[in-house]
Amino acid sequence: MKKFEEYLVSKGLSGNTVRSYLSDLALFFRFTGSVNIKRNHVFSYRRYLQDQGKNASTINRALSAIRKYGEFNGQYDLVLSDDFITIQKTYSSPVVVTEKDVAKFLRSLKKWDSYRNYCIAVLIVNTGLRISEVLNLKLFDFANLSSGEVIIMGKGNKQRKVVINNGARDVLEYYLKNERKKYKYAAVSDYVFVSNKAGKLNPATIQRVFKEHDPRIYPHMLRHFFATNVYEKGLLNLRQLQEQLGHSKLDTVQKYTHPNRNTMIENLNSKEASFV
Repeated sequence: MKKFEEYLVSKGLSGNTVRSYLSDLALFFRFTGSVNIKRNHVFSYRRYLQDQGKNASTINRALSAIRKYGEFNGQYDLVLSDDFITIQKTYSSPVVVTEKDVAKFLRSLKKWDSYRNYCIAVLIVNTGLRISEVLNLKLFDFANLSSGEVIIMGKGNKQRKVVINNGARDVLEYYLKNERKKYKYAAVSDYVFVSNKAGKLNPATIQRVFKEHDPRIYPHMLRHFFATNVYEKGLLNLRQLQEQLGHSKLDTVQKYTHPNRNTMIENLNSKEASFV
């Protein structure tokens, strides 16, 4: 398993994916009672997961883990593409927060919490960055902040340029100039967002802070909100949004562009859409 873990890391998979694959594989080995696996074991395990009521996404992730293990072992036919369960492509559940909700959330953070946490929220909602990407930002990343772009090291160690709009830039510049120096580790840490307990903030800390201000809002929700907001307003097309969010596939980006039902009803009832 240790060698398999090293293999996954060498393929550029994220830490979360590696941990998920190792966990899935451990459950599979427990089911088969052996590490010497064959295709009939895969079929039996898939049927077992279906009988347990697992959804298609969970089953497909387990199959992906087994397939990676097969590649690692040279068993390239252990799991084939046809073994995966086809999922009807659809949009995710609509965003459950509105612009008013987000504005109220940001006001609450700014008034009652630290400016640091407010700055983090503003960055996510204006750029669509992942919380891990925000907390990994270092001071040298903003050496040329006036350009309106920053280079991000994203998921799978993929580098991309992300646009930071004027509003987010103003908030960030204020934080860097006036607020960051108040933290204990500010002088010795290269990270933009620091705490009094460590040189780098833990994502769980921000998750907890956000929940205190609005239980419905968490960092990844703000990423979804950003994508839906800029897409529905026509500020970015899908290809541009793909680049900003850092996804290699367009169909992945579409999961972030939740259709707003009120907007759909309004648009389809407009004069331009009516033919009678």
